[in-house]
Amino acid sequence: MALVGDLKDLRLPSLIQLNCMERNTAKMTIAYGNKYGFIYFDDGQVVHAEFDPEMGEKAVFRLLTLEDGKFKVESGIRAPIKSINTSWNNLLLDGLHKIDSFVESDEKKNHYLLEKIFTVRGVRSAELINLEGERIASSNSSEGDIGYVYALTFYEANKTGNLISNGNPQFISIAAGSVRHIVIPYKEDLILIIHLEIKIKLDLVLDMIKKAIS
Repeated sequence: MALVGDLKDLRLPSLIQLNCMERNTAKMTIAYGNKYGFIYFDDGQVVHAEFDPEMGEKAVFRLLTLEDGKFKVESGIRAPIKSINTSWNNLLLDGLHKIDSFVESDEKKNHYLLEKIFTVRGVRSAELINLEGERIASSNSSEGDIGYVYALTFYEANKTGNLISNGNPQFISIAAGSVRHIVIPYKEDLILIIHLEIKIKLDLVLDMIKKAIS
């Protein structure tokens, strides 16, 4: 049975991540006006894409710019050729970086930032808060409103760093239950909170997180 929907409800980066994380072999068709694009997955990797006149990675990058359109995902259909050799998370991250470079709206920039964070293995959710703890953007509307706790934690860590002349911390890691919360300064007045699965080793994902937010 095919999965069908609208890109306004489920954005393409999330669709790509979903198919890759579930190691699907499938064909995704994107209808945009009178044009059609195609992305093929093989065992959880993006192996081919088309969006006239582009093919391969360039086709994926163009498709990622679409903010509306219809999609259909059909399982078990293999790609006719292989035009992409880049790992799916690097492919998605590169595409989102390219889009972010010409986006002017702060709201859209924040949105793409959170989508880039989801290319990191083990991320459950992410949010962006200001120094007062107010939520600016979030990947999960059901999260509790406890941004002030992270803001206070960040403030106290900075104060401690200054007292011992070590400077401000690059990040703060808080393990609680099955989740690890990573608190990272982002720009001058914002804090990025990333919620990771506790089983993911922090040293394995820190470089990926830095690459995503660079």
